[in-house]
Amino acid sequence: MFDWLLTSGTVIDGTGSPGVRADVGLEGGRIAAVGSLAGRDARRTVDVAGSVVCPGFIDVHSHSEFSLLRGDADEARLRQGITTDLLAPDGFAYTPASPSRLADLLTYLEVFNGPPDKSWEWSSPDEYLALFDGRVAINVAPQVGFLAIRAEAVGWDPRPADPSEIGHMQELTRRGMETGASGIQVGLDYFPAGHAGTDELIAVARVVAEYGGVYSSHVRGIRGDVAAGVEEALEVGRKAGVAVHISHLFGSDELYQVLTDARDGGVDVTFDAYPYMAASSHLAFCLPGWFDDGPPERLISKLGDPAVRAAAAPHIEEFYRRYVPDPGNAYFSALPAGPYQHLQGRPLTEAIGQAGPTLAEAVCTLLAECRMRVLMIYRWNDEAKLRRAMTHPLGMVGSDGLFRGTHPHPRGFGAHARVLADLVRARGWLELSDAIRRMTSMPADRYGLGDRGVIRPGAAADVTVFDPDRIQDRATFDNGRATAEGVGYVFVNGEAAIESGRLSHTSAGRVLRVSSH
Repeated sequence: MFDWLLTSGTVIDGTGSPGVRADVGLEGGRIAAVGSLAGRDARRTVDVAGSVVCPGFIDVHSHSEFSLLRGDADEARLRQGITTDLLAPDGFAYTPASPSRLADLLTYLEVFNGPPDKSWEWSSPDEYLALFDGRVAINVAPQVGFLAIRAEAVGWDPRPADPSEIGHMQELTRRGMETGASGIQVGLDYFPAGHAGTDELIAVARVVAEYGGVYSSHVRGIRGDVAAGVEEALEVGRKAGVAVHISHLFGSDELYQVLTDARDGGVDVTFDAYPYMAASSHLAFCLPGWFDDGPPERLISKLGDPAVRAAAAPHIEEFYRRYVPDPGNAYFSALPAGPYQHLQGRPLTEAIGQAGPTLAEAVCTLLAECRMRVLMIYRWNDEAKLRRAMTHPLGMVGSDGLFRGTHPHPRGFGAHARVLADLVRARGWLELSDAIRRMTSMPADRYGLGDRGVIRPGAAADVTVFDPDRIQDRATFDNGRATAEGVGYVFVNGEAAIESGRLSHTSAGRVLRVSSH
């Protein structure tokens, strides 16, 4: 007897094959049968005629982990049909870290994830992962976070690692891979990770390669040359013999040709992107690289030094001239409680006068008084760039979702639904089966989640059922927290997390450890 029998839906299996009308039986957390199952017994039978039945979506880049533990990202994820998020995006991680290092990491990453709940306790990667297993709404796939690795082994000093420290980073990476990580994530525009030289990255990537894992990189370049950052990632791939994935990459035809040529030359490379013409990160992104020479408390203290501010000012102004020529296209996404919280959702220009007489002064004051907990959205307008990113054959979908503040970037609440509603249905940039493949089997294959991302007997019962005519992202830049609509059922490990359009069981998520690389 099936636990659930979904009848008469259009099954799009995640492989890129076109849809076929079929029934799907779920039993014991697995897909038990696919085909003509009329007359078979089931505890629950649901007629889903007119709906698509497909694998649950896998988000390869989402800053959701603390939000999942708090339960405040459940609807944002499930109402898009997402059943798995990868941990440690951009290398942001909290393990392995000794107590003093952990305190620094918590301060540095609070802008992205918020503070931990007092009831959460961990002292090892395994204990941290135990916080998720059977307690969160969707699955999580662990990755080694390079930011934590380098902070623990080297600290926050802006210098190359010495040989013993590189050996320590390799050992910490090995421990992470042994806990079932699918690979390592690095974020080279964030610190202390950004202090690492290419040789350090190759050294840790060689460990990842031993386990058949993936080297995923937010490449250097937002404050410099993104093409050079891509070349560095490919060099790591070549010299370490490791698969390479590049996070949130929007580029020119020439840049994507570099990826294609590398792939043809033997580097196993892919990338992800999200369907919006806007970026989001912390306000500290506009500070010059030399500023990041210590742990967060030191940086916060330095922001009060007039001499430091004066030295940083030209770099801040240049950042905005180069990347956001109209400061009116830079918006505050999240600010902590205090005198500037009312600026959430407002353009950066409105802080000038309130926080300081110039753009640079306002930025430094905000970062100092808000203890660096300021998130921004940077809008841009280049539809050709968006189309290249979302339709390139090496590209999959990663939301880069952020869940802090009153005005989060809408991508965390709508990216996967937007692919289906906007890129498939409205614009016709992608075929439906191909769009689903980029959100299911493609990321599952990339990150070693072999029993996910497909509808086939024996696969894990992570299943999404949606109306292809009604699925719609509703999150906007004015209302980034509006959840998507049009998803009728979501099953996580065979449990109905969305049932008849209503939130249901929200603790069926598991830690998806990659046991055999």
